[in-house]
Amino acid sequence: MRKLAASMVLLLCATSVYASQVYRWVDKNGHVQYSDQPPPAGVKKSEQRTIGGNVIDGQDSYPLRQAMAKNPVALYAGECGVLCDEARKLLDKRGIPYAARDPQNRKPDADELMSLIGVMEVPVLKVGNKPIKGFDAGRWNTALDEAGYPKSNTPLRERKTDATAPGRAVNNPAATDQSQTPAPKK
Repeated sequence: MRKLAASMVLLLCATSVYASQVYRWVDKNGHVQYSDQPPPAGVKKSEQRTIGGNVIDGQDSYPLRQAMAKNPVALYAGECGVLCDEARKLLDKRGIPYAARDPQNRKPDADELMSLIGVMEVPVLKVGNKPIKGFDAGRWNTALDEAGYPKSNTPLRERKTDATAPGRAVNNPAATDQSQTPAPKK
């Protein structure tokens, strides 16, 4: 009986360590607080995150952050049909954060595309400073691999695609570059 009770206690401890909640808030004195207990009543702004497998949900992996810093990705696409849809799907499937550019509906994006490749042709993937005209999954994956992007990355759970929120990169809510415009959600 003792062994059964001890096993149950160990099992409960192991599961609570594996998947637990962490709360973050700023107290009335302006100090950031972290706890496994909910913040006290009256706290205006708090965050709750689930910890599991040594990763906090919503955080990018180190290789992904390195690739994003060295070779940011931009997708020039619009309502061009299957090719633009497939281009977005490839980036979303790999969990690649990208700045969505719509040269069909935004003059600044059209001007950028013209200076980049000399024609108004979409989709175009830009990895770092390297543009790739036309959708070709093999070429795009090779360019992303060479830029250091992971072959597989869990996409962020809260994907920002609100067209009214300029300055947000698709799959990257932390982006602050005001030239980044999200793609419309289909």
